[in-house]
Amino acid sequence: MALWPRASLAHDTGLSPSQRAAPAFALGHNVASRDEVDAVMEQARRAGATIVKPAQPAFWGGYSGYFQDPDDHLWEVAWNPQFDLAE
Repeated sequence: MALWPRASLAHDTGLSPSQRAAPAFALGHNVASRDEVDAVMEQARRAGATIVKPAQPAFWGGYSGYFQDPDDHLWEVAWNPQFDLAE
């Protein structure tokens, strides 16, 4: 779990903190590879999610993207090369 100020989350996603369903938090889904980030993002899009920020290299060295599900919950799908998900 990571805690970020609302303004930082809005900056990272590109969403305005004043818009409807503004992100107060994001659910994070960590995966094992960049390719898996892309696959999960595409699966979410096909299921009706809105891609908020396409998957791309992240400033922290990983690869991530954001989507909002049909209920406006914000999700980040991320691969962090420093995490070994097999642990």
